[in-house]
Order: sequence, then structure tokens, then C-alpha cells
Amino acid sequence: MSISISDYPIHLPNIFKFDREYLGKQESQNAEQKVFHRDTLEISQLSNNRENIMDRVKHTVTQSATAFSDTRAEILKEIREEKGQYDYSDIANACGLSYAKLYAEIEERYENGNEQYYKLDGTLLTKQDEIDWLDKEYENEVTWQKACAKVKSQREISLGHIPEIPIKEIEEFGKRFQQSKENYMKLYRENKQTGNPFVLQNYMYSNS
Repeated sequence: MSISISDYPIHLPNIFKFDREYLGKQESQNAEQKVFHRDTLEISQLSNNRENIMDRVKHTVTQSATAFSDTRAEILKEIREEKGQYDYSDIANACGLSYAKLYAEIEERYENGNEQYYKLDGTLLTKQDEIDWLDKEYENEVTWQKACAKVKSQREISLGHIPEIPIKEIEEFGKRFQQSKENYMKLYRENKQTGNPFVLQNYMYSNS
């Protein structure tokens, strides 16, 4: 390799040619390494984002409007399959057990104080929020059962079996559901200490 300066040729050793080729290769390798590191970083970020999304989904609680009624219906289905039918005491027992079962699920979620749960809109959900929701669902169930009793009373009136809607008795009927809730919560707390499972009981709730 040679270059001319003022018409005098100067010969440069071929090592400079090799150096330029080497530098060119190094620049290419560096560029490839940058692309590799960038792609690795992007993949790592995507992996972290995916883990964060999956963790958020895992800790998102859906408060279904039918959660309580579905649980109660499943218990009554088992009672009907076993006994052939169910009465008011069975309904009250099923409602009390449903409340205790759902309450146990809530407590289990929050046993680890470091866990955080969220509503569907992404806002933070607390244990008290869930208990308030469950209490409201139980109140709705009691209101529904009282409405059913009123409809039955109206049918009895039309048949001439009773003269009027027994308002006082229907209110007492509603109180039995509150009593059932208290009974099953007491049973749940007792069995939680002993480690025994809590199951459907045969508590009797008189029917006027």
C-alpha cells in the first residue's frame, strides 16, 4: 500500500490495512452486541410486564352479584338430593352456611398480610370491603326470602287459608336467617381453632 506526498511515494505496511479491517469488524461486532443487549433488555422487560400482569390478575377479586345465591343454591341442591325436598329450616341453614363459607374464603385471602387485592377497576380492595359486600349480599338474601314468604302468604289468602298477610310472622322469619348467620359464624370460628371442617348442621328454625 502506498500514498504520494509531494510526488514522493510513501509505502505503508499492510498492517494498517489489517487494522482498518479489524476496526471495521469490531465496530460491526459492537453494533451486533448493542442490538443483542437491547433485544435482551426488551425481552426481560416484556417478561417482567407479563409477570406483573399475571400477578395483578391473580390478585383481582370479582365480587359477583350471584356468588351468595349460587352457593346457597348448591347447598340446597345437595339437601334436596339427600332428603327429596327441603323446608324453611333447610333454607335458613343453607344461607347461614353460605355466609360462613364465603367469609372463610375472604379471611383466607388476607391471612398473609403482605398480599394486596384489587377490584376490577384496579383500585385497592380491603378485607373490610369484602366483608361489607358479603353482609350486603346476605341482607339482600334475607329480603328475597321475606318477599318469597309474602308471595306464598298471598297465595294462601287467595285459597282462603289465611285472612291476611302475616307481617309480624314474616319479620320473625327474617330474623331466623340472622340467627342462622350468627350460628354458623360461631361454628366456623370454633372449628377454625380446632382445625375441623365446618359443614351443614340441622339447626331447627320454627316456621309459623
